[in-house]
Amino acid sequence: MCARNSGRLLLTSKKGDRNPTTPKARGLSKSEKIAIPIILIIAVWAIYSFTQPLPTSTTLQVTYPSTGSVTQSGGAPDFTLPVVGPNGLTGETVSLSSFRGKVVLLEFMVPWCSHCQNMAPVLDSLYAQYGPANVVFISVAGPWNGATANDAAKFIQDYGTNWVYVYDSSGTVFSSYGVNSTPTFFIIGKSGSISSTYAGEQPLDTLSKAISAANSS
Repeated sequence: MCARNSGRLLLTSKKGDRNPTTPKARGLSKSEKIAIPIILIIAVWAIYSFTQPLPTSTTLQVTYPSTGSVTQSGGAPDFTLPVVGPNGLTGETVSLSSFRGKVVLLEFMVPWCSHCQNMAPVLDSLYAQYGPANVVFISVAGPWNGATANDAAKFIQDYGTNWVYVYDSSGTVFSSYGVNSTPTFFIIGKSGSISSTYAGEQPLDTLSKAISAANSS
């Protein structure tokens, strides 16, 4: 209210209003302080993911640490490995050199590899076509990520494959062929030399032409 005193205008206030205060700004709560960094991290991750290129056809394989390489024109390294059937290890072994004089399609695979699973029907069709033509099919199952001979046996059961499977428990044969991805295919000619090599999923026609070329030479 307003009052006059000795001709001067004085300002007075009501009791209780002598020390007026302004509202204090509210600080961030503990949960808000925790949430903000998390939101920032998610935002950064989302931006990064959005800017990454999409997978290409070169991802149609599972890769492993490099183990060297085998020259395509060189002789295929010999090996002897235990045979796996639909019920597990059979107690028999197979040596690559025992098929000298025949064309061999040699596959390196791992039972859990989705690309190897995708190739099973393709190889089955090729086997039906070239098996009667005296072409040998051998799949070498590797031990990566704990894969066992029993896993290879289950693969045979699941996909109904009828050619020879062997188990490379130590990965030694993978190394001797320089295989660092699955599936990988070697077409081995009648003389025992490697005529062609393919890594990753392949069209039926690609492998068919390679087998026919090796079988006609």
